Amino acid sequence: MSPLKKILRRLRLPIRHGANQGRWWSVATGARYLRGDFVRGKAAFLQRLIRPGETVWDVGAHRGFTVLVESRAVGPAGKVFAFEPNPDSREFIGLHLKWNRVTNATVFPWAMGRAEGEMSFGWDRDHAAATLPALQKRGSTLACHLGGEGLRVPVKNVDALIAAGTASAPSVMKIDVEGAELDVLEGAAGLLAREPQLAIVLATHTPALHEACCARLRHEGFEVVEAENCAVAKREGWAAIGDADVLAYRPARGLTEADRAAFAAINLHG
Repeated sequence: MSPLKKILRRLRLPIRHGANQGRWWSVATGARYLRGDFVRGKAAFLQRLIRPGETVWDVGAHRGFTVLVESRAVGPAGKVFAFEPNPDSREFIGLHLKWNRVTNATVFPWAMGRAEGEMSFGWDRDHAAATLPALQKRGSTLACHLGGEGLRVPVKNVDALIAAGTASAPSVMKIDVEGAELDVLEGAAGLLAREPQLAIVLATHTPALHEACCARLRHEGFEVVEAENCAVAKREGWAAIGDADVLAYRPARGLTEADRAAFAAINLHG
């Protein structure tokens, strides 16, 4: 990393709008974050969904934008557990948590999947070719994925971490894992079966994974709501938008029609 990039990484400005308004953020990530435009719809919905005192897992935490939303929403009595295997992204998360004096979030350096072990992590040409046009259109940085080239990272699964007491069971999960979404759900089979208040905000990255994840969640008794960007993906292909968003929740959580409508309105910008 060049000296200039290192300096820019540690320069900060307040986010101007949205769920993270007023939070300090690194200028090195780009104007979209600082304007509050990054996953604006998802961030606003997480702010609406999460209740004070809850435990939230952010699986695929990227640079910590949604982690900041979640930490504010759960309040001092709540907890956020963030999972991000990319060391570059984790450095940004650390800066953003430090600058904003966040004390209720814990960051783990693991990828999440079906079984514990170790996998390669990075980019491969086929994945990049399928996803790059949408990412360029949206002004996004590239996100790595399991099975790509670059690093070897530890992989954990949800149920094992809860059983070991490493992190307490969540009542809300945000999952964005660039193609490993079904594996994460399979690794959380016990949680899916027993947590009556569980709500999941899930990004799906291919049509096959989208259908498989929705079917898995419905099989466990979850209500499923598709965001507007799912319709765009089905019409134009997942490469047109990069990912599409799904909300799954237990009926006992008591979400209203207004809640469902707010999620359904999330557009192709997230």
